[in-house]
Amino acid sequence: MNELTRSQALFERAQRVIPGGVPGIRAPENSVPGAYPILLERGSGGRVTDVDGNEYVDLLLGYSPIILGHGEETVDRAAAECAGRGFCLNLPEAVMIELAERLVSIVPSAEQALFFKTGSDATTAAIRIARTHTGRSRILRCGYHGWHDWCLEADPGVPESVTESVESFAYNDLDELADRLARRAGEFAGVILTPIGHDFDRQIEPPAPGFLEGVRRLADDHGALLIFDEVRTGFRVHLGGAQALYGVTPDLTSLGKAMANGYPITALVGRAEVMAASRSTFISSTYFGSSMDMAAALVTLGMLEREDGLASIRRKGESFHRDLAAVVAETGLPVTLSPYPEMPFLYFDPALEPDQPERRDRFYGALARAGVFAHPRHHGFLCARHSQRDLDRVLEACRGSARAL
Repeated sequence: MNELTRSQALFERAQRVIPGGVPGIRAPENSVPGAYPILLERGSGGRVTDVDGNEYVDLLLGYSPIILGHGEETVDRAAAECAGRGFCLNLPEAVMIELAERLVSIVPSAEQALFFKTGSDATTAAIRIARTHTGRSRILRCGYHGWHDWCLEADPGVPESVTESVESFAYNDLDELADRLARRAGEFAGVILTPIGHDFDRQIEPPAPGFLEGVRRLADDHGALLIFDEVRTGFRVHLGGAQALYGVTPDLTSLGKAMANGYPITALVGRAEVMAASRSTFISSTYFGSSMDMAAALVTLGMLEREDGLASIRRKGESFHRDLAAVVAETGLPVTLSPYPEMPFLYFDPALEPDQPERRDRFYGALARAGVFAHPRHHGFLCARHSQRDLDRVLEACRGSARAL
């Protein structure tokens, strides 16, 4: 069993100066308290090490940004070169144009690009541009789009006046979408969704046949823009995003996560006619022009293209998925497997039996103690530097944790 003495001591220290000690989704109560480390110290390749010196095969990868591997030398060198000559300047550097050109060349919906720091920045910019372009205010949303006010409902601190113009519809439910659009015909500026369903604490859900095509058609019929939130799926399920994988092109796309192998940069891309609306509203930030992160993104995307990185990750994932399915069958583990091998997830569906959440926590807690960092309620990820030895260790830990149930 891993010792977590220093992790716990530092957490107690953190609670005195940081609300809750660790904010947001990374808070200990969102995993399995007592089994997982609270603070990490470093990452290398497909592994991370906590402050107590325990090493883990990393299947969370910073919640998705690490697509190549931790400490990827070529990417870090490009970022360091920018840092060495100054990367937060009064005006943008030419690398911004190069990165925009790269996105336009690989993402189907991209004719122009704007750059941001977080996924919430990019999705919020998409909503503002959609409202400006159409002259309408209402939005239909499906899936997780960040923490900004417009995409939260009934959360403390979010006024109803902000969210009353935003409605939700269920993933893969075209009838509900059609009904909501018809009820307020002519009022919707945009329909935003994650093209692959990946809500927290649920198994990943692929689009049903005709679903994305149907959303595209309904948005067009009602004069609303179609917005894909590909912050998580962009550069992971396909270099051109889920839109390239499924052949449905939106008007706007938010991108991020795997774009720069962990450096903080996201993008909003889309049709030039629509993106032009960004000049009629206010979108700005001190840090949007950071060349360090843009340089990292250029190198990351270049490596994924040159090394055929996503195909390599998918092959690795397919092999791992077959082995994982064999472990599940062998042990009778009451889970479903992710339909996307590059985003593995052993999901304990609470609808099956009332004690599934307890089983889940026991299983994932045992995984953490065996040196595997996977989230019990969030799907995982593979990176290019995960070795066969890493994945074999995960399989053995899964087998042992399943038998312990």
